[in-house]
Amino acid sequence: MAMHDNKPSYVDTDDAVRYLDGSRLSRPFSMPAPQRLIAAAFLLVALGIGGYFGFKVIDVVVNAPARAAASVEENLNRDVSLDLPSLPSLTSYDDEGIRASFDEAGYTVYDKTDEEIAAAGVGFDLIKLPSDVSLEEAGVLYLQGITKLSAADAAKLLNGSWEMIVDRSSGTDYRLKYTDFASGSIDAAIQNAIIAEGLDSSAYGDSGVDGSGNTFQAGTVDIDGYTYSWQVSACPLSGVYSVDGLPDTAVYVGIRLYS
Repeated sequence: MAMHDNKPSYVDTDDAVRYLDGSRLSRPFSMPAPQRLIAAAFLLVALGIGGYFGFKVIDVVVNAPARAAASVEENLNRDVSLDLPSLPSLTSYDDEGIRASFDEAGYTVYDKTDEEIAAAGVGFDLIKLPSDVSLEEAGVLYLQGITKLSAADAAKLLNGSWEMIVDRSSGTDYRLKYTDFASGSIDAAIQNAIIAEGLDSSAYGDSGVDGSGNTFQAGTVDIDGYTYSWQVSACPLSGVYSVDGLPDTAVYVGIRLYS
């Protein structure tokens, strides 16, 4: 049987050092055709994956802010009504009567009344939800906290909703809070709130800016022979909820009627 000598060949020179024969390394390398096709296929797949993820990254960086702004605008332009309750007209109702009037009006209400207050029967804390937001959806969003929501979700929850707090522990104290996306300024939001509550014919009192930086207008009103004090306060929404992406013109309004 012939034996093959696999030892590397050397080039003999007159010098004492012998060098390996590198002629094999100088030959051109040619990949067989099947391997070339496989390599080309892998290259195309890699280019496709890279292009897809590159497009996703560019889309997030460039187009995501525009989509977020469009979602906010869409939620602000929904066909929902604020339906503010008239606080002066509710002074003759007890707590159950007020709740019943909200049910009769068809409001979806999120009840956040403190258990001790509910047990004592001295008031309540209710949020009237936008007409297109379910109680279950609102519960999930409120549990996250409004400041943790996206601008689109915050706009969906705040546009068309209000919160009413009643405290009867010492006299009568009604408070109504909501976001005004339509008035465009603090002064306009205050005047629109006064008109909406039917307080425009009341006796006006102090006005200005309170210690918390809220612009306010105060006054008194006669209701069934009893004198009630009222105050309408307003500030930029950003001063209450820090949510990037909501309109700079949004105003947070508080209305108080008490005796």
